[in-house]
Amino acid sequence: MQDFLSYIKEYDMLQAFLLQFIPAMVQGVTLAVPLGILLAIFLRLELPEYKNTLKRAIYWGFWLSLFFVAVKVGTKNAITREGFEALTITIAVVAEIILLIMLFFGKNLSEKVNKVVATSAFILAVMNILFHGMELWLMPYTSFIGASGKYFTLNFFIVNLGFITGLLFALLGAVITYKAAAALRYKRLLFVFAIQILALFIEQIIYILRVAMARQFLPSGSLIKIMAPIINNQDMLVFVIYGALLFVPLTLFSQPKPERPEGTNPAEYRRIVSGAKAKRRWGVGTVICLCCMACFSTFGWSYATHKEEIVPAVQVSAVNGKVSIDLGQFADGHLHRYVYRASGGEGVRFIVILKGGSAYGVGLDACEICGPTGYYEKDGQVVCKLCDVVMNKATIGSKGGCNPIPVKYTIEGGKLIVNAEDLEANRKVFR
Repeated sequence: MQDFLSYIKEYDMLQAFLLQFIPAMVQGVTLAVPLGILLAIFLRLELPEYKNTLKRAIYWGFWLSLFFVAVKVGTKNAITREGFEALTITIAVVAEIILLIMLFFGKNLSEKVNKVVATSAFILAVMNILFHGMELWLMPYTSFIGASGKYFTLNFFIVNLGFITGLLFALLGAVITYKAAAALRYKRLLFVFAIQILALFIEQIIYILRVAMARQFLPSGSLIKIMAPIINNQDMLVFVIYGALLFVPLTLFSQPKPERPEGTNPAEYRRIVSGAKAKRRWGVGTVICLCCMACFSTFGWSYATHKEEIVPAVQVSAVNGKVSIDLGQFADGHLHRYVYRASGGEGVRFIVILKGGSAYGVGLDACEICGPTGYYEKDGQVVCKLCDVVMNKATIGSKGGCNPIPVKYTIEGGKLIVNAEDLEANRKVFR
């Protein structure tokens, strides 16, 4: 076991695992916990309209999320990720407000109000599933594309194991939270649900404002001072969700002992009290899950996102339309980075590595999937700085997946030569 853990650490498999596990966990918890608490409310109300509302919402939300992700991936431009997510969130916010008003003020009103509650809950659930579904399903798709056909490797297995485990852990946390919420009295149950929706509301409004500012629907000048610190620390927004989740066990622990029903003998009442105490264990379970989530989201994420420092690129220029670099620079077999200043002022970065013999790998310091985030070398392998996909240096210069975008070159007089026009043609990648 120790040897296996050492192997994982040496090859950054633990990082690869956590980079999938933590986002999947966060997205799963943010989606499933409010729905679990809403289910506890619906089961408490015992109205026919509510029995299958969430079941139908989950069914339609699941398949619709897969459909829209397939359209997004298959057509590229038919659906913009930001636009789609902003639309689903906006609809969800309206449904959340209506649902809260109806639950707090319309419990004993007409059948028409009950239908409004069921409809708003259905829309809330479907829209949130669509939003988080887009985030979730693109994760395995990205790892699948990044693998470039290398699907039977330990790295690919670890990455997808992280995604699946993250979802399962989120589901476990949601089930435990549901059990704790189900032990609450109705008014307390409504209170913790309102706190959950408020936390979601904060996160959703921030996202809507971000998209509106990016698309220039709102003047960014007046909002940028407020939004900039929030956007720069958006990873911390998950703690708003965790803080709201903490209200579930706290409310359960503060719940008074059950009153003794009339006509019950001491033994029966002791059994009632014992049952109430047993239910508090779900509150303890929720606290344990929260502690684990907080650790993963802080220490785990810090470890997972730790990046190797990239050596600054060496400035090169063209003479007679050609960039020439001495072959002796590549004899060490390591990754070398260069930057060419294009006519538009863009710094077009490219990398060169000796693959073996007289073969060289030459490509942009960017790929078609992750953009110009760059590469670094570790343990003789080339690694994408953004997604941590590991590439054998023998594949550098080949198109596809997370490989660097190939750049043509020739060897003349002991120099590696790249045409400046080829670099100019790729300047848009670095804008």
